[in-house]
Amino acid sequence: MVETRNAVESPGLNLRSISIIAIVVGAVTSGNLWLNRGAPKLGYERYSGHGFSIEYRKDMWTTTNGIGGGPATDEAGSFQGTLQVDSLEQFGVIWLAPDSLPTHMQGLGLEGALDYIFALTEMTGTPFAGKGELKTSSKDSHEMLYQYFNITESGIIIPGIIGAWHCDEGDRILMLYLIHVPDLNQPDVLSQELETRWQVYLDSLRCH
Repeated sequence: MVETRNAVESPGLNLRSISIIAIVVGAVTSGNLWLNRGAPKLGYERYSGHGFSIEYRKDMWTTTNGIGGGPATDEAGSFQGTLQVDSLEQFGVIWLAPDSLPTHMQGLGLEGALDYIFALTEMTGTPFAGKGELKTSSKDSHEMLYQYFNITESGIIIPGIIGAWHCDEGDRILMLYLIHVPDLNQPDVLSQELETRWQVYLDSLRCH
């Protein structure tokens, strides 16, 4: 589980002003949304592009970003969906060709890809308040490494989870993360649905 569990008190903080968290910051480009065969469930949309598809709520704000600046390409990028009203939920799909990693990380596989994304996130000003141990599961018959983490924003600890696995199509590493705060008026009440909600996105994510 996540190592850091308690939110930091921040007197006078306007909780509704919490900025939207982006785990990878890059140049925002317009994403392409269209339906695949088989409509998504009621109230949901399906993104399909860059060799994968995923379903998400229609009322989410979505962006497609490059990694470290510039537009997304088939070799590297991220697609993010965010919903922030009384609660905060953001998911993101990150894709990387193994040879797009820094040279010293190219032989580290899934663990190297996760380390790279964590490092980029910290470089863009989103500090981590703790990381859990790496765990192993599977996605589409491939080994998946996943990890809990905490980030801090305006003195508030926001829990998240991220997983990484290899997609044979296009020979890329895919990663899926989710952060969730169930009540922005009570940010110290940690999400009890983080992994369940992440699993829903994971089940809908298809590599093709």
